[in-house]
Amino acid sequence: MAEMIDREFLNSENRIWLENDAGEEIAFISFPYVGSGRKLVCIDHTVVDPSLQGQGIASRLVREAVESIRKDGKKCLVTCSYAQAWFGKHTEYMFLLVGPDEAALLKDQD
Repeated sequence: MAEMIDREFLNSENRIWLENDAGEEIAFISFPYVGSGRKLVCIDHTVVDPSLQGQGIASRLVREAVESIRKDGKKCLVTCSYAQAWFGKHTEYMFLLVGPDEAALLKDQD
């Protein structure tokens, strides 16, 4: 399924995904808002169909989400283990991460 590498991601406010030719979702990342505000999100899931693993799709999903978060001026928590490892390899994006104290302040800000 190498053709999947060149497909465009679909986007909604806090979710990015990839569909196959039949319109079935085959990969996604979600980053919902935390609290009642709109300044803090949590990258909580990165999922890629087993048939696509090893093609860099998960990394592309995280990068796309992180760029969206950065562009929108948000900060993020990360509970997804894949995304945590990704940030460890892409330290240029660490400025988007918050600790518990900052998260408590941001979660209810608009």
